[in-house]
Amino acid sequence: MKLTNGTDPGAFGAISVLATDYDRTLTDTDLVLNRETIRAVDEASDAGLGIIIVSGRGVRFMRNLTDRFRHIDALVAENGAVVVCNGHVEKLQERAGEKIAMQLMQHHVPFVKGQVISYIQKGHLEEAEKAVDSMGGIAKLVKNIDSGMVLPSNVDKDVGLLSALEKLGFSASETAVVGDGENDAAMFAGPFLRVALKNSVPQLTGRADAITDGAGGEGVRELISAILSARKKE
Repeated sequence: MKLTNGTDPGAFGAISVLATDYDRTLTDTDLVLNRETIRAVDEASDAGLGIIIVSGRGVRFMRNLTDRFRHIDALVAENGAVVVCNGHVEKLQERAGEKIAMQLMQHHVPFVKGQVISYIQKGHLEEAEKAVDSMGGIAKLVKNIDSGMVLPSNVDKDVGLLSALEKLGFSASETAVVGDGENDAAMFAGPFLRVALKNSVPQLTGRADAITDGAGGEGVRELISAILSARKKE
């Protein structure tokens, strides 16, 4: 792992929470979640590390995903708009999400409605961008590889993650975030230990405190190993 921005190797020993993106982060770059990564996450949880999955995916998918692991402390779904913690579901800016969906319908933009956000169908990002520009600042379009999501303007992964941390009693300063795509950029603007994967977009590698040698799940396993090793030394 390459440390950047003058990051102290000892910083990993202060980490109590791992907040990880899902697609091409927990999974391999071909979107397969392999057993080695599941075992590494379970080992981290068994060692006392809090685990939060932060994704643009919907709540149903992410709840089904938790069955693959022994324990997940919290889920941040819909790119930060929905927080699931201790069995409670909190929807951030739900009314704004409804208004945004109505505006997209009026502009004839094809989308799928989540609990709060609207998922734009592939090939329609340009139309969505024009619609968002006409909404008077209540919405924003977040792109992720070849897809996109329209969210309330004051919601993102950073906001959802901070809400989850508060519910769990952890602070941002003891949290490591890891991701790969454009929609992870909000987390990399937050007060976390920021780790970009080898397969990350330049928006993340330019802000990262560390960059893994491996891509996807391999990089997450590398990060977990670094955290657990440093915690043992502490």
